[in-house]
Amino acid sequence: MSSDAHPSGASKRDSLENIPAECYDVFRHPRRIRLLKILSATQTRLSLTELTTALVESEGIDGSNEQTRDDVRISLMHTHLPRLADNDIIEWDTETGVALASEHPLPPADLASLLELCERKNCDRLLEVLVHPVRIGVFSMVSDSDQPLSVKTLASKLAARNVGSLSDSKRAMVLLHHTHLPMLADVGVLEFDHESGVVMGDEQAMSIVQ
Repeated sequence: MSSDAHPSGASKRDSLENIPAECYDVFRHPRRIRLLKILSATQTRLSLTELTTALVESEGIDGSNEQTRDDVRISLMHTHLPRLADNDIIEWDTETGVALASEHPLPPADLASLLELCERKNCDRLLEVLVHPVRIGVFSMVSDSDQPLSVKTLASKLAARNVGSLSDSKRAMVLLHHTHLPMLADVGVLEFDHESGVVMGDEQAMSIVQ
C-alpha cells in the first residue's frame, strides 16, 4: 500500500485517542455504542420499553419475536445501562427513563468514530482490539503519519508519552512486536511487516479517525 494513502495530521483533530481511559472497557461493546447513538439523537428521556424498541430496530433484530425483545431488554437493564450509568455516561431512573448525562465524557466526534467501527462486519472484535490505551495510541500515530513507521519509532513515541504506563521504549518495542501490532494487523486497521519492523496504515481504516 502506498505510504501517501492517507493525509498527514498536521493539526489536532478529534479521534478515538480522546476516549477517557476509564471508559475503555465500557466502549468495547457494540450494543452500548448503538444505545448512545439512539440517546444522542433524541432530546427527551426514553423509557426502557422505548429504548428496547429503538435498539431492536437499530440492530436489525426481529422485533416480532417477544423472546428476542425480552433478551434485549434484560441485557439493557442488567448489563449495559448499569455500566453506562456507573461511568456517568447516562442518567438512568426506572421511573423517568434514560438520557445521556449532561456532561458525558465522550465527544460527538469520538462517538461517530465508534459507530463507524460498529458498521463493519467484525465490529465486536474491532472494538475489543482498538479501544485500548496503547492500541488507540498506535493507531492514531500511524494515521497521523504520511509515511511508514518503524516499531522502534512507535515505541519511542509511546514511551515519551507514557501511553498505557509504557515509559520504557525497549519494553514498548517487545509488546508492540509481539502483542499490539499483530492484533491491530489481524483486524485489518494497519499493516505490519514482522521481518522489517515496518508499520503502515490501512487506507479504509484510517478514515475512521479522520
